[in-house]
Amino acid sequence: MIHSAGPGIRAFAPVPATIDPMPARKPGIRRRKDGLLVGVRVDGGDGHSRLSRGADFVAMGGTKEGHEHLRDAVAGISDEVKRRGRDLGEVRREELREIVAVVLDKVGPAPK
Repeated sequence: MIHSAGPGIRAFAPVPATIDPMPARKPGIRRRKDGLLVGVRVDGGDGHSRLSRGADFVAMGGTKEGHEHLRDAVAGISDEVKRRGRDLGEVRREELREIVAVVLDKVGPAPK
């Protein structure tokens, strides 16, 4: 709650315990508990902002072709983890390296 104490001066009071500080989430949106795969490209110079999201990945930036490759790669990694019956947070570093290598062999080299 905000109380005015004059022009440009505000005093803040604590929120009563009866008010839930975390509002209810929209149906269908789940909280990530186990990990998030983030892919970023910085080669986009065409003035567009590109963002793709999945249940456990985010791909940001890049040219149109670069972003598509990045999105395919991180989505492929996410799918391979699920295909192995695991959550991203359960995968050990060595297994993740193996998964990344398998997926990058499938999607091919990144565009330049």
